Amino acid sequence: MMAKNIKFTTDNRPSEVSTSLYGFIFHYYRAEVYRETNWRNRLDNTTNWSVITSAAILTFAFADNYVPHSVILINFLIVWFFLYIESRRFRYYSILRDRTRLIEKQLLGPVFLGETAPLKEKEWQKQLADSFKSPHIGMSRLESVAWRMRRNYIIIFPILFLAWITKVFSYPQVALTLDDALNNARILFIPGKFVFYGFVIVILFTISLAFYIPQTSHHDDLP
Repeated sequence: MMAKNIKFTTDNRPSEVSTSLYGFIFHYYRAEVYRETNWRNRLDNTTNWSVITSAAILTFAFADNYVPHSVILINFLIVWFFLYIESRRFRYYSILRDRTRLIEKQLLGPVFLGETAPLKEKEWQKQLADSFKSPHIGMSRLESVAWRMRRNYIIIFPILFLAWITKVFSYPQVALTLDDALNNARILFIPGKFVFYGFVIVILFTISLAFYIPQTSHHDDLP
């Protein structure tokens, strides 16, 4: 029978799994997919928070000429905070995604094809078991930030920067030259030159993370 074609090994010795365990395995797979979906929804939530917060603050900033440009800088920090939260969630999501992909590739695929995987490929069972006993997040914090930046925030941050530039050139007085814009960029006792060029450097550094942090994940279908 097909159920007897798939064999599991835990110590490099082939052993058949009782057909009664297949129900448990597939129910576990469904539960793992459910957990993965929940974490996927949590990723969408933080992205939505960033979009909604940015839309609200930018509307407030441009609704009145007397609203200072610093509110957009605060918006930038808030979005960065959401990006940090989302990157942490993405790392945990990647663990669940690795498990489900492992089961789909190594177990469900052969089951549907009625095949038996070669013994040399049975290392995946140990890998799956190890992820239960001692979960390890293979994705680094910087890589998770870069991944989420490439997926969503690569659009949000430039919009905030352009909105801030527009505000700086229009408040508290219309700037006709760069020097006027630098004067408008002043925040309390901090000279506008430091604020202006400082924000430019931060924006460039933030966007560069999306392109210069190496991608070590082997899954191209991660969100």
